[in-house]
Amino acid sequence: MITFMASLFIKDSKNYKEPSVRQAYGVLSGAVGIGLNILLFFGKWLAGTISGSIAITADAFNNLSDAGSSIITLIGFRLSGQEPDPEHPFGHGRMEYVSGLVVAAVILIMAVELIQDSIRKILVMGFELIWSSLGKLRSPEPIESSALVFGILIASILVKLYMFFYNHSLSKKIESAAMKATSVDSLSDTVATT
Repeated sequence: MITFMASLFIKDSKNYKEPSVRQAYGVLSGAVGIGLNILLFFGKWLAGTISGSIAITADAFNNLSDAGSSIITLIGFRLSGQEPDPEHPFGHGRMEYVSGLVVAAVILIMAVELIQDSIRKILVMGFELIWSSLGKLRSPEPIESSALVFGILIASILVKLYMFFYNHSLSKKIESAAMKATSVDSLSDTVATT
């Protein structure tokens, strides 16, 4: 999809060393990331609502935050392509690295929060699960799930794997730390959704 879109929207799309081509790829990748993550948000939110799963709903909001990371990447690439000015005689190329740093920091902060929150939830859920399991053994209830919920989750994993591969490939082609950070985030999301 990115290759096809690049051939449509990026002039000289194979000239990866050209700053304008690098910028165009970064902006295109950021825009696609925003769109896909918003679609994933709505799909997972729907699946979470249908199934009543708090975990799926929380994963939906993770995709919304990923759309925010894609916005940061897009802005970083847009700013990095600005022409030199008196205050920046060598241009704004470092903004791409700053955006990669911001995305990496966001991922790190979210990971630390997730770990802390997970430890608390695991302890609380452990006790609740034991109590709930004992109750379900006495009076079983059917599991609230459907093919639609599983379909949405499998589609989400496939989309995130696609996002990992195209961002990883793009990070190598245009030698971009921001794209590499985005690809790692997409890969970690596949694990979380699984």
